Amino acid sequence: MSSLAYSLGGEVAGQLVQARPQIHPAYFFGKGKLDEIKSAIRNKEVDAVLVDNQLSPKQTQNLEKIFECEVLDRTQVILEIFAKNALTREAKLQIGLAQSEYLLPRLVGLWKHLDRERGGIGASRGTGEKQIEKDRQFLRQRITRLKVQLKRVEKERITQKQRRSNCLRVSLIGYTNAGKSTIMNALTNSGLLVEDRLFATLDSTTRLLEEDSRPKVLLSDTVGFISNLPHEVVAAFRSTLATVKDADLLLQIIDVSDKIDEHLQTTTEVLADLDALCIPVLKVFNKIDRISPTRLLMLKKLYPEAVFVSVRNNEKNGLKSYSNLVEKLRNKILEFFDERMKTVTIRLDYQHSRQLANIYEWSRVDNIDYQEEGILMTLTTIPGNLDRLRHQMGVNFTEMN
Repeated sequence: MSSLAYSLGGEVAGQLVQARPQIHPAYFFGKGKLDEIKSAIRNKEVDAVLVDNQLSPKQTQNLEKIFECEVLDRTQVILEIFAKNALTREAKLQIGLAQSEYLLPRLVGLWKHLDRERGGIGASRGTGEKQIEKDRQFLRQRITRLKVQLKRVEKERITQKQRRSNCLRVSLIGYTNAGKSTIMNALTNSGLLVEDRLFATLDSTTRLLEEDSRPKVLLSDTVGFISNLPHEVVAAFRSTLATVKDADLLLQIIDVSDKIDEHLQTTTEVLADLDALCIPVLKVFNKIDRISPTRLLMLKKLYPEAVFVSVRNNEKNGLKSYSNLVEKLRNKILEFFDERMKTVTIRLDYQHSRQLANIYEWSRVDNIDYQEEGILMTLTTIPGNLDRLRHQMGVNFTEMN
């Protein structure tokens, strides 16, 4: 929660924890804790209270009345950070939808400055009630409009996916601020935004791993995961997170200096929610420069198949990395696909030589021999691309035994 507050641009004045068998239905906290919080607000001149849990609309309203300051629950804090960091049209649409759906049941109490009841005809409602109903109608219309716009964006994404169907896809996943964008920059020599803040990356960005590899390997950066990720956020960003579900390999980036077990569990839960548990995962432990050699040795024994790297962003020196470790990770990705490749020999008739462009695009040509009967080629590619070639070219080429 402190990291979330920092990402929102706030400064933590203090922390209070309550151990209570059950949540108070009206105030969330018990009476004694309410007095303690109110005293801390007064002594430390606090602007807002952040609650590391989800509050009901009534609880938020009651707490703001008692504390006389703004009260934000965990969901609202995350939504505020997303709104602050959203840069692309799709991210802005997604966070707008999530905020609208979150706000809809919480309109009561937002119009306290308007009188709720007035004299006159018994059936008439107060100005506040009329305003709430108008706002509800406005929000419902906005939600409908945003969903329609997101559908259009989703269609564009499907078109992009079809154009990339001949490529191998790798998605970087993991807890927020684990170093996904920094590793992406190191692997692809790109210049994605890198900040030591939660949710610095909200958009799915795709880059080529190597220009000359065939089939091409595409890396996609994704929004970071976090424990108790609000339902509204998961629902709104489902189309962006679809890049995870479409991947052939997931690179799970883990910060070795943080709570490893908790972050692994959170990632597993989000993958289960996305129906993506069946996709192969390569664990990448990042920031090994922050732990002791003994701790590193223990982790290597616990996760023998994982890759251990250290890639960090330095304002003075630019991107700094242990290049041999990054190269090891790049080779590990390529090895993963090489092990799953199929090699076939085909003969292509000269009259269909225009299909050579597709063959070079969808496979790696290991050998080519121009014979009288046709072009003899040895191809290496993934089974899916081989099936695509068979479907597109039909009887135009012959597979040799």
